[in-house]
Amino acid sequence: MTVSMYIIYLSEHFHSASKIQEAVCSITWAHSLAGYDDPCQSSLVKQCREGALRETSKPVHKKEPISPQHLNLLVEKYGKDFCTLADLRLISMCLIGYTGFLRFSESANIKRSHIEFFDEYLSIFIPKSKTDKFNEGFHVYISKIQSKSCPVKMLSRYLKLAGIDSSSTEFIFRQVTFLKKTNSYMLRKCDKPLSYTRNREIILSALESIGLDQSKFGIHSLRSGGAIAAAAAGINDRMFKKHGRWRSEKAKDGYVKESLQEKLSVSKNLGI
Repeated sequence: MTVSMYIIYLSEHFHSASKIQEAVCSITWAHSLAGYDDPCQSSLVKQCREGALRETSKPVHKKEPISPQHLNLLVEKYGKDFCTLADLRLISMCLIGYTGFLRFSESANIKRSHIEFFDEYLSIFIPKSKTDKFNEGFHVYISKIQSKSCPVKMLSRYLKLAGIDSSSTEFIFRQVTFLKKTNSYMLRKCDKPLSYTRNREIILSALESIGLDQSKFGIHSLRSGGAIAAAAAGINDRMFKKHGRWRSEKAKDGYVKESLQEKLSVSKNLGI
């Protein structure tokens, strides 16, 4: 009864589903540590918890995915032959994030030593990620494509202009400094990756520059956009899941946004 009353108190005063979940987990852990029965397993507490979560949970508003058309517009604007280092950094982050289904933490922590170029593709070693419990690492393979939006060629251009040697162990996506004398940019010597806030600012500003409402997008829009494009192309489900480093079907499916035609295809093919 005491735990149930506490859950109701949290619900009424904090209006937060995460607070309730945190409290229940803490109570369970403390009782387990002390060798006592878990009061959170009682039917009364479970009912109170479920009711409180229903009352306090808020709908999830997912950000819009970035589409191939959006990326092509970005390449047109920022990937020209005589673009700046800052422009190449932006477009490389976008193309690699999109084609590699990269999370921010994975993209931001790429070092030059993690990248290996081959004739038809590149390999990026991800030393650790959200779903890699034992930090075993994972290789993401990104193919060359015959278009100006090729992520392999764009990243190669960026590394060359940035002056990052193939033997370097530096982070590749770092802050840049503008040099007035040469009217150009150069990477800062401080070997520190871009922060989440700065990364987000750069990408959203670029999206706004091509006419998009930046409030509808986020850094994760690159990963979700790549996943949606792969699903629409009918990529093998096993390879789809492996490329995105998802542990479960539920997690993977949460990234895929079906088109209206795909939704209508169900009722169109019921044999009547």
